[in-house]
Amino acid sequence: MTVLLLSSAALLIALGAGLLYLASPNQRIFSSVLPARPLLWAGLLLLALALVLLLQYSGTATSVFILLTGVMFTWTIPPMVIAYLRHKREVQS
Repeated sequence: MTVLLLSSAALLIALGAGLLYLASPNQRIFSSVLPARPLLWAGLLLLALALVLLLQYSGTATSVFILLTGVMFTWTIPPMVIAYLRHKREVQS
């Protein structure tokens, strides 16, 4: 039960943080600007649901810390992957 709870929370954190990243005007995944408001609200909703799940597992401060750490970790991945792929594409051409 705990594994399912934490796996679901991790998935919601990754999806929520990803949607918040896509809501940013500085996102580099898509070349066009995406509608920020729906992505922002969907991302916040998923993070709130993840927090509810984390609160079932641990205390308030720990749950918030886990949530924020997961969001920060998720936000470090896209810029690095995008930079790597662009560099690889430039080297090939």
